[in-house]
Amino acid sequence: MVIGQQYLMLSENNILQNKSFSIHFFKNGFSFCTDDNVDYFSYPTDTTEFENLIKNFLKNNPKNFEYFSTIFFQQPSTLVPTIFFDKNRLDDYLSFYFKKHETEIIIYDELKKEYNTNVYSIPKKLYNVIEKLDVDFNVFHYTSILIKKILNLCSTEKFSKQLFVHLHFDAMDIFLVENNKLIFYNSFVVKNENEFMYYLFFVVEQFDLDSNNFEIQFLGRIDAFESYYDIVKNYHYYITFSNDNMLTKIDFSKHHAPYLSSCFN
Repeated sequence: MVIGQQYLMLSENNILQNKSFSIHFFKNGFSFCTDDNVDYFSYPTDTTEFENLIKNFLKNNPKNFEYFSTIFFQQPSTLVPTIFFDKNRLDDYLSFYFKKHETEIIIYDELKKEYNTNVYSIPKKLYNVIEKLDVDFNVFHYTSILIKKILNLCSTEKFSKQLFVHLHFDAMDIFLVENNKLIFYNSFVVKNENEFMYYLFFVVEQFDLDSNNFEIQFLGRIDAFESYYDIVKNYHYYITFSNDNMLTKIDFSKHHAPYLSSCFN
């Protein structure tokens, strides 16, 4: 079983393969993701019920899965430059941003190619259930996957600076890349277009970005966020989408982060 302290080896192709199964954990529920289906469940009150749900799904699914992963979206993460990382200071790293609940444990993903370590907390009861299963689950934080994707997408062909935006249910993640290197990342709670614009241009102002010298690239184009894209176009000209403007339609009731609904590592 691979939990915490792992070397995060993200493949170039992050799309779910035919024999891969991933569980995506959100604050109010979780999604079972395969290459051709996404199912959402609310958290059972009993961990045994949760364990049996996973076992029954794997037992009754006709596919013979070969790769298993869990991806956590519940809590934010913090990046620590690997050169300064000390596994004995995990609590300290998170305490700068929020207070870890006593029912959670802290783990981390090693982003060796990016020279960073991504530290985050997950519910202890979920950890215990995953550990009990006779399955080798690889564990990641969703921002570890996003960072890998962004550094594959970034380019200095037109702009030395690019602002990548990931929109999901009631939240957004912003990544600033300069000369193909990640220099800033943060997550914000947003529930409407006004809050979205506030945080987006807060970052623009903080880094004194010249409107003619940077690009905003949205990760995916999701139908639920069309109004967000439209309002940005009123203030910034250089806007692109990571999937060539192809509109993705997905029901939030099945997955809270549509851009990553087909990712397993």
